[in-house]
Amino acid sequence: MTPTSQEDEYADFLNKVVNEVNTRLREFFSELASEALRENRRVIELADVGADYTLRGGKRLRAVLVATGCWCACGNRELVNKVIDLAAAIELLQSYLLVHDDIMDRDELRRGGPTAHVTFTKKCLEHGWRDCSHYGVSQAITLGDLLEASAVGLIARSPLPSHIVKTLVQTYSSGLRKVAYGQFLDVMLSQLSLAEISEEDVLLVYKLKTSSYTIELPLHLGAIACGGGSELLSTLSLYAIPAGIAFQVRDDIIGLYGSPEVTGKPAGSDVKGKKKTLLVIKAYQLGGVEERKFLEEVYDKLDSQQITDLHVERVREIVKSTGSLDYSEKLIDEHINSALKALESSSTICSEVKEFLKYMTMRLAYREK
Repeated sequence: MTPTSQEDEYADFLNKVVNEVNTRLREFFSELASEALRENRRVIELADVGADYTLRGGKRLRAVLVATGCWCACGNRELVNKVIDLAAAIELLQSYLLVHDDIMDRDELRRGGPTAHVTFTKKCLEHGWRDCSHYGVSQAITLGDLLEASAVGLIARSPLPSHIVKTLVQTYSSGLRKVAYGQFLDVMLSQLSLAEISEEDVLLVYKLKTSSYTIELPLHLGAIACGGGSELLSTLSLYAIPAGIAFQVRDDIIGLYGSPEVTGKPAGSDVKGKKKTLLVIKAYQLGGVEERKFLEEVYDKLDSQQITDLHVERVREIVKSTGSLDYSEKLIDEHINSALKALESSSTICSEVKEFLKYMTMRLAYREK
């Protein structure tokens, strides 16, 4: 399909924001390396690993949504340059959360390269040091802490009025607390049996973890920075919550069926990590005796290292045959319709931004990676 001139315009806007944020992130990591070197030559490794992890890939979705939130508030996309530091900060937050998430999920690959704890473990082994697995995890936790502190620092340095910066920091803090609640529940669900977990439990985690910081928080930060009021923020939340849930369900589908060459993650990593996604919970609810027994074996009894590619393939088959995959695709459609309805009914967002958000929503909900 040939892109329309409007789609070309949107692509230009996306590329502009992504390029400017990447430039700012490179500048930031150069500053961070200099700071680290002033402290001690050994700690520059922390800055270097953080730079590699952050700059090697990523869609910069949250950065684009910060710029979009500003566009919503000021009605002029040419003014989004004023939130580039803020957009870079949200990408540092993303890296921080992913570094810690990789540890909790025991993932070894991220964005086509090794996760931070794997990188530090390898460095430990190269030096011939002891207890390298623990060393790698410990240093990755430290890197996450450094990235989160750096995100706050970039927000605080924003060239905006002090009362706006104060509100930005408060909003950022509130959003991050929601993520913590969601992550706590997510880890707790990993300990519960499939029979103890409901669809509502899973969707609450998606709301707290994904909707809050992937869609809602970036939009709110950009809108606040550019003068948006409470009515706009409420409208953006009505859009962001269902859009974020749709985004996460799509992420689950990609995680189960996506190609490692496209996703940059190992095949079946969600199954081997025993992630109790909506796909799995719904398959368990809809499945017959044999399907439920198999899922209980994989998710409730086996250790992660015991789960093989054959287990992964069988889970894929069960998710399809029980109708869980179709159910999840329909749920995506329903949540996207809710998000778009919130946009359409808004009197605070101009038509140009509405069209761009619709374009972004469809890209997010029906992507392949």
